[in-house]
Amino acid sequence: MTTESWSPTPGEGDENYEWSGDYGELMFCPTPDLPYGHIFIPLLYLAAFGVGLVGNSFVVWLLAGQQGPRRLVDTFVLHLAMADLMFVVTLPFWATAAGLGGHWTFGEGLCKVSSFIIAVTRCASILLLTGMSVDRYLAVVKLLDARPLRNRGCMLTTCGVIWTISILAGVPSLVYRKLLPMPVGPGSLCGDEPTDIFQWLSLLVLFLTFVLPLGIIIFCYSLISQRLWNPPHLGRGRKNSLRIIFAIVGTFTCSWLPFSILKTFFHIAHLRTLPLDCPLLLVLRWGLTLSTCLAFVNSSANPIIYLLLDRSFRARAHGACKKNHPPLPSRVSSTSSLSGGDSSIFQGWALGWPRNTRLALRLSLLRNP
Repeated sequence: MTTESWSPTPGEGDENYEWSGDYGELMFCPTPDLPYGHIFIPLLYLAAFGVGLVGNSFVVWLLAGQQGPRRLVDTFVLHLAMADLMFVVTLPFWATAAGLGGHWTFGEGLCKVSSFIIAVTRCASILLLTGMSVDRYLAVVKLLDARPLRNRGCMLTTCGVIWTISILAGVPSLVYRKLLPMPVGPGSLCGDEPTDIFQWLSLLVLFLTFVLPLGIIIFCYSLISQRLWNPPHLGRGRKNSLRIIFAIVGTFTCSWLPFSILKTFFHIAHLRTLPLDCPLLLVLRWGLTLSTCLAFVNSSANPIIYLLLDRSFRARAHGACKKNHPPLPSRVSSTSSLSGGDSSIFQGWALGWPRNTRLALRLSLLRNP
């Protein structure tokens, strides 16, 4: 998907040409479209739409229809699935635009709304993952000391704050997204208005929705990993829990890190502080196109991770899909890879603890799952 007003056709230009950030100068710089992008990008978006729609809808249905008490971390999982579900709903529009070479045929209103939804849900997904990381840190590292912070009211308040921040972070997309004329030929594309204030706002949002959350996630899971690998050692649940944790974090990082780095260079270049010659401009454009695809696919990845790595999720899904077999009890099974960590981590971990510590932990879990 190309959302910027690039010049897609080669032209005559100086080999030593450097772009200062002025869109008017792009006409001198050859920046052709990514080869076969109009074919594989729509197919990729539609595949992510299909997988994400089915997978995230199933997770939402599984959690929303869960009987009995729900684990606290499942609140984050439910909101994360809802955010990914809203995200993938916009993908058919961008798939159509990519198949038409960037032409946006759905009007400026849908251009703004679709971009706003993407910005909000992207921010919400990252902040929800951060909230889950902090919750895992409190549950694994702080243990009983974190009990006052781990209650349902606190979780719901946190999710409400996350959605409020995400909506505010999406406002620049709602304001500055508009239909721009195609650089060559008739038609319009859905892109950002190239103003300096938008570039600064975008850099600020990028820092708040990627750099800062990623730092918190790495900090939390570093301490979690250190605690899990140190005595008392875990049993079988240790490797499985760590595998699920690092799969979620690794997928998130690999999906958004290339996009965030290239987007940072893009905004800095637009502020005329980073002149780019034509080859670098072409690499930046193609890199943004590919990294956008990678980032968008992340919205369909979490249900696959749950299905592949979390045995309790598979058991729960199997039980829910077969009417003659009731789902497993909620205390044994989990509806997400991270919520399943409560059972696998604590059950294996507690075997190496003194009896009174195990009893205190068990009592805390019963009162505050």
